[in-house]
Amino acid sequence: MQYSVIIPVYNAERTLRRCLDSLVDQGFDDYELLLINDGSTDGSDAICREYANAYPHIRYFAKENGGVSSARNLGLEQAKGEYILFVDSDDYVSNNYFAVIGQELTRCCPDLLMFGAANTGAEKRTRITGAYREAEESNIARRIAEAMQRYLFSSLWNKVFKRETIERLHLRFEDGLSIGEDQLFIFAYAMHIKSLASVEEILYFVDISDQGSLSRKARPYLTEQLMEVNRRMYAAYRAAEHPPEAARCYEAALSWMTYRSAYSSCKELLKFAYPAKQRRQEIRRICKLYRAEKIRPVGWKCRVIALPIQLGWTWAIERLIQFRDR
Repeated sequence: MQYSVIIPVYNAERTLRRCLDSLVDQGFDDYELLLINDGSTDGSDAICREYANAYPHIRYFAKENGGVSSARNLGLEQAKGEYILFVDSDDYVSNNYFAVIGQELTRCCPDLLMFGAANTGAEKRTRITGAYREAEESNIARRIAEAMQRYLFSSLWNKVFKRETIERLHLRFEDGLSIGEDQLFIFAYAMHIKSLASVEEILYFVDISDQGSLSRKARPYLTEQLMEVNRRMYAAYRAAEHPPEAARCYEAALSWMTYRSAYSSCKELLKFAYPAKQRRQEIRRICKLYRAEKIRPVGWKCRVIALPIQLGWTWAIERLIQFRDR
C-alpha cells in the first residue's frame, strides 16, 4: 500500500463529506483512509460509518475524546502505507492530489515532500513551497530554515512522510501540547532526513471559515506552550549531528522562531480586556521569561526582533503588536 491518509474527526458533520469526497473521487485506490473519530457528539459517526461501508480502503476507528494528537497517534499505530499524509476533516484536497504526489515520489523518492496549499474562506492566502530537490545536508538545512521563517514548516497537511522513518524514530505527537505539536513533530522528523523535495502545485485547501476556531480565542496558556515547543525543538536539534553549515542554518531558524514566539505571546494579550498598564506589565513578564531561556540571536534579522525583548522595551513591543493586529 502506497499511502496512509490519517484524518482526525471531531464534530465535523458540516464538512466531512466534502473532505472524504475529495479523496475517494481521485480515480486512485492504492491507499487507505484512516478515519479517527475523537469522541464526536454530532453526526460525524454516522458519516464515517457510511463511507467506511461504501469504500473498502476506508478504515474507521472510534475513540473517546482525547484531542487531535491522540487521534493522530492512533492513526500512526494503525497505518500500513509506505507514506503517511495528514488531512483535517474540515479541509479538502485537489483532484490531482495523489497524481502529483505520486509523480514526484517516483522521480526522487524524498524522505520529506512538501507542496502548496491555499486558504478558502474570507482570508485568502496561498502557501507556495517552491520547486526543488535537495540531497545535500547543508542545502536541506537551508531550505528548512527558509520554510520555518516563511511559516511553511508548521503544518502537517502539506507534507508527505515516510512511515519507516517515523517508526524508526518512534515519533508520536505530544499529548500535553495543544499548540505547536505539529511543528515539533515535523522538525523532529526533519532532523533525520537525507533528502527533501517540494512541488509548487497547490494540492490542499484549508477551510478557515470557522470563526470559533482556537486561534481566535484568548489562550492564557499560550506563552508556556510556545516556550515548551521551542525547548523541545532545540532538544531535537541537539540530539542529531549536523555539519557546521547546516548547524548554523538550524540555529538561525530556531532562534528566530523563539523570539518570534515571544511576540506571538505578547500579541495574544490583545484578546484580553487588560487596561494599558496591566498589558505592559504582562509584556514585561513575558520578556523576562524569554530572557531566562538565554537563546542567542543568530543573524541580523533575529538580532533586530530580539533587541526589544532583551532590553524589555515594553512600549516598542506594544506598538508593534498593535500595528500588526490592524
